[in-house]
Amino acid sequence: MFNSIRLRFCLAVVENEKILLVPHYITDAGAIQWLVPGGEIEFSESLKDAVIREFYEETGFRAEVVRLLNVSEVIHPKTGYHRITISFSGYILDGELQSGTNHPYCTFR
Repeated sequence: MFNSIRLRFCLAVVENEKILLVPHYITDAGAIQWLVPGGEIEFSESLKDAVIREFYEETGFRAEVVRLLNVSEVIHPKTGYHRITISFSGYILDGELQSGTNHPYCTFR
């Protein structure tokens, strides 16, 4: 049981009508869950810097944030799970698609 609030920041990038997604394995949602690249913020890091860093770590691409897309919240009182996700849109500046350490395969879908 978590009993704490997790903040997640993510960056949605769409190219050729496909969105870049990263797999998360063995989650509460099932064996695999495809998510927009993102993660948690570090102390004294700005929202924009956190999103750009997490995007790079999970995909190998440097990106630019354009705007705020959405803020969503999921609460499961029985399990103590509470997450707030802040989603941004953006685009890729440069880099080469590669998988992050904890996410061995990411792709445009």
